Amino acid sequence: MERRSVRRFESALALVTGGANGLGLGVARRFVAEGAVVWVADIDPAVEQIATDIGAAAGVPCDVSDAAAVDGVVADLVARHDRLDVCVANAGIGGGAAIVDLSEALYREILAVNLDGVFFTCRAAARVMIRQGSGAIVTVGSVFGRDTPGGAGVYGAAKAGVVAMTQALARELGPAGVRANCVSPGHMATDLYWRAIDRRAARAGASPEQVRADELAEVPLGRFGTGDDVAGLVAFLASADAAYLTGQTINIDGGLQPR
Repeated sequence: MERRSVRRFESALALVTGGANGLGLGVARRFVAEGAVVWVADIDPAVEQIATDIGAAAGVPCDVSDAAAVDGVVADLVARHDRLDVCVANAGIGGGAAIVDLSEALYREILAVNLDGVFFTCRAAARVMIRQGSGAIVTVGSVFGRDTPGGAGVYGAAKAGVVAMTQALARELGPAGVRANCVSPGHMATDLYWRAIDRRAARAGASPEQVRADELAEVPLGRFGTGDDVAGLVAFLASADAAYLTGQTINIDGGLQPR
């Protein structure tokens, strides 16, 4: 089914972290297509060029695990545009191993980006949105935050934390007219997921192709998800079409984890 062209975010200000590739790039493109003024924040040094290529207003280097860097990006955005209407806390990394084999360094890195980074991003955005009395925050969790396989314990713990944080944000920010929701992707056709497939294959002594086929067989819709799939849900949650929806976590997983 062809997507209808809509422009629900005409001149709205949107910040997308981790927007230079993968799911975040799909989200950034969707907001641009729907008329938003989009800032893309990413640790990728090519973020400025990528933002230009997709028609975003700005591409800014940012390590979301650095609170001062995140605060600086939000401050610069507000100084230039005087508001922030939508914040998508998407930036994240993969990585993992069995808990008994996981190094402390990797443990801390996964939490620093996938949980601390979401906290820093949401905190900075929420402070602006409370002052202006409106706004929508969308965080990106994972189906692994609800049902965590071996080898993804810390990743799953971080994503479960994102779900909990989003619920708290919804309760705290609702009286100020600000909404917060979470999307939880399943098996997605991204470089991050393909690398995870490679790690799982190595642990199992199997080929990546076999692991990929096995995981695809778990999905009732019979395909891996895409950035466009996630972008559609994120845009809905951030829009006025979801004006009475907050504090929710919605799986976007092709039926992998029916609820």
